[in-house]
Amino acid sequence: MNIIKKIFHLSILGILLITGSSAFAQDTKKDDLVQFTGLVLSADSLQPLSYAVIAIPGTRRGTVTDFNGYFTIVARKGETLVFELLGYMKSQYTIPDTFKGYKYSMVKLMAPDTMFLPEIVISPLPDRQLFDQYFVKSDIPDSDLERARDNMERQALRDELLSMDGQENQNYYMQKQVQKFYYAGQMQPMNILSPVAWSEFVRAWKRGDFKKKK
Repeated sequence: MNIIKKIFHLSILGILLITGSSAFAQDTKKDDLVQFTGLVLSADSLQPLSYAVIAIPGTRRGTVTDFNGYFTIVARKGETLVFELLGYMKSQYTIPDTFKGYKYSMVKLMAPDTMFLPEIVISPLPDRQLFDQYFVKSDIPDSDLERARDNMERQALRDELLSMDGQENQNYYMQKQVQKFYYAGQMQPMNILSPVAWSEFVRAWKRGDFKKKK
């Protein structure tokens, strides 16, 4: 019986040691986690860099800066983060493993990168001979003077069909609107009761403006 009790006590002690060590390891891993936030700016103009890629090599963890260049990511102390953006030099930053706390912030500056692209020549035809043939056989458009005359003729036709152009129609519409708002809530004056209109009518009658012209 004593042997069985000893075995039982040793088993319980081993289970407690294993549980304690695993819990200590988990707490240690949790202590290594850091909420890493910051801003990514251009080194020459200090303007925020939008949509820069931030990745942790060897893992599937990463993020992208927003429109204002802000980012946030959960990382571990001692991990290296790589910053990439088209038109800028690749950069990296290592979180200090001696950092105490769970929040870490920084401002990351990225230097512009000069990119040299090979020359591209766009040609409508594969060789110069075909270009010469097509150029000789193609129809040459009218001169600028002839095109201007055609446009003037079409413009004259439109002027004959339309009594007023767009600007005149706009002015007429605005005058009507102003008159409408000016007399809003009251009766508009009638020319039949205007003495000025009657005097003008009498003068026109005396001049013979209403007589039939032969």
